[in-house]
Amino acid sequence: MKIGHGYKLFEMNSKGKIFPLFIGKTKETPMQEWVPAEIIDHHPSFSHRPGWHLGEIPAAPWLMSVDGTYKSQRSKKWKRVWAEVEYVADCDYTDFVAQTKEKCMKYTTPTNGYYFFKEAGLNRIWIIAGQIKVVRILSENERQEILKDMKYNEEEMFAPYKASIEKRMRNRKGK
Repeated sequence: MKIGHGYKLFEMNSKGKIFPLFIGKTKETPMQEWVPAEIIDHHPSFSHRPGWHLGEIPAAPWLMSVDGTYKSQRSKKWKRVWAEVEYVADCDYTDFVAQTKEKCMKYTTPTNGYYFFKEAGLNRIWIIAGQIKVVRILSENERQEILKDMKYNEEEMFAPYKASIEKRMRNRKGK
């Protein structure tokens, strides 16, 4: 089995259990075991792209709070954590999905594989995988070191999102 490596942001409860952020958010994701992706009904505000959504870097500035941190949206007892993950990489479906109208898989998960998905109009490239194994939770220091090694400036990448959040906050106060 070929293995790929990536990163995923999870919500962690006070007992150290991890859960996806949005789709399937009530189902615990176990550590150190292969977990297949599921096709889950979800709120229509989310695009339907079955599979585990991962990144090549441990950063997602569009999910940060205005203060530039990853805050849980669930409660003060929860926190968002970055995990190093492995994914099954036997089949690369990237060329296949590029030929489809939607540029993604809509009705199945990537069996024994993955594909790269670029969100239209945005600088977001995701790995969408059929199976993952959570290897470990990264400390914030480890995450920052990885970003530094990758020459990724998270503050710079967050700036346009921060400006947008601040503008929405000003507009709400003005109403």
